[in-house]
Amino acid sequence: MQKRVIKARDVMHEEHIELDGMATVKDALNAMKAADASVVIVKKRHEHDAFGIVLLSDIARKVLAKDRAPDRVNVYEIMSKP
Repeated sequence: MQKRVIKARDVMHEEHIELDGMATVKDALNAMKAADASVVIVKKRHEHDAFGIVLLSDIARKVLAKDRAPDRVNVYEIMSKP
């Protein structure tokens, strides 16, 4: 039996959603719904900053489960970053 090698380029999308960190979680959810995506990349604040990432699970755990209003929480508050 021969193993098939799966490369990253075969499973990754070339298109992605990027939002500013000051965008609200509601904005992120609307963008995710429009693009049928489950992740948002948060733009760098400056040249030496790192990109952030927000997953649907982050929104569920850090916003909805804690009964916070999606239109009052900014994505920089819940994003993960290296």
